[in-house]
Amino acid sequence: MNGLGKQESDEERLDRLEREEEEKNAMQELETKTLDAKREMAVADALDEIRTRNARNERMGKDGVEVTVTRETIDEEKQRQEREDEEAARRAFMRRQEALEEVIEDEDDADNAPPITKEAALAMPPPSFKRVVKKKKDHAAALGIKKKPSLV
Repeated sequence: MNGLGKQESDEERLDRLEREEEEKNAMQELETKTLDAKREMAVADALDEIRTRNARNERMGKDGVEVTVTRETIDEEKQRQEREDEEAARRAFMRRQEALEEVIEDEDDADNAPPITKEAALAMPPPSFKRVVKKKKDHAAALGIKKKPSLV
């Protein structure tokens, strides 16, 4: 009898035992693979540490003084880069604003209308985003394609 209380034949029992053994083997393979991966990662970390130590020792041998990069140096560098990015963005937006003002002034000069002020631009109604259905053009005639009449 198996664990479920049913009678099983010798072949069924052998099949069940083989399946269970295959599952055990699969689990063992997975465990060995994870152990191997952990071991490889540990070796790679140790190798990286040795390389950095050798590079540090080599710098000390050349200069006689160890040069280290501290956390504050990295933070200061990040802050400097952020300030530069903010400044570049501000300049780009200012250029964009100036270009828009020039376009508005050019349009006004062409129409001889009074210039649009910021207050007037803010008082304008928002643009409509209604879907406009365009009529499709028949490009088949331009390409020399002849359509067959439908049979239905």
